Amino acid sequence: MKKILILLLAVMLVPLAACGTDNLAEYKKAAEKTEQIHKGQFSAEFSMTMDYNTDELTAEEVKELNYFKDMKGTFSSVYDDEAEKAILRNYMNFGGLGFDFDMYINGEEIFMKLPVVGKFMKIDEIQNACNIDNIDDIETEEYSKEIVSDETIRAFTDKWVNLMNDDDVFKGRDIILTTPDGEVKTTEYTITLTGTQIRTMIEECADIAAKDEKLRQFCDNYMNIKFDEEEITFEEMLQYLKDNIEDYTVEDFKYTALVDIDGYIVNENIKFAVKAARGDLVLRGLNYNMDIITWDINKEQHFDFPELTDENTIDADNAEELPDLMKDMFEKRN
Repeated sequence: MKKILILLLAVMLVPLAACGTDNLAEYKKAAEKTEQIHKGQFSAEFSMTMDYNTDELTAEEVKELNYFKDMKGTFSSVYDDEAEKAILRNYMNFGGLGFDFDMYINGEEIFMKLPVVGKFMKIDEIQNACNIDNIDDIETEEYSKEIVSDETIRAFTDKWVNLMNDDDVFKGRDIILTTPDGEVKTTEYTITLTGTQIRTMIEECADIAAKDEKLRQFCDNYMNIKFDEEEITFEEMLQYLKDNIEDYTVEDFKYTALVDIDGYIVNENIKFAVKAARGDLVLRGLNYNMDIITWDINKEQHFDFPELTDENTIDADNAEELPDLMKDMFEKRN
């Protein structure tokens, strides 16, 4: 649920239609219980295609946009929040160029397997090697584990479930879901919202995100956010989102949750299409799809952390081995 809710902050969502009796109360109970998961495993797969208006763009601008025209990726994780342990495996493909990277969190030790070179590097050494600005202003290890605070996630969840009316949640058929842990009997819930509800959700979540210091630090220190070639702050980005919400509409939005017999949401799927409301906008539209499966809920997890050696590890003194790709990912540009 957390991963889907964060997406609602960045895009405008629009509805199908549905009806229900106690379906809303049942879904709320499942959403609240799912928020209590503190260890387990999940896998996710997403794809996004974008259509641009390139009439007024230069050849170089078109080339840059085409890099993001077709994106897809997979993510998987085994985690135990109480033990402060996690292994995250990720694959991203931008415009046909794919790369994978793994991240390991073992208490205070956080390191990453770098794409291309296939070696490990500690997160704080990546930051130092790339000369990230204001690194002394943040608590690196604490910050790396939590980009969005728990308080913000809970506030997003509250806004999401409290925004719904009885008729917004439809309880569907029973479905057997196949997971790496075996087959699971689930009940399907489909959620739809009106355009007014969606705008309210985006605006209120933007206000919530603006108060999250961890998220602000991540965006300001690690991301190069630009509009019209000018770098903007995290707060300016959120205000831009709110000011331009009317420029786009969301069509064919469908969110589906599968709830198991224990009351946990074990599968989420979100699909939608975004269309520009005006012909002069560069982004004409996009199509998005994400599917998430969760299993091994609150069970004891096994973590196979690699042993770091001089041969398989890059340190700050050998930063020349760090590919330009990684510098682009982590560097704060001026």
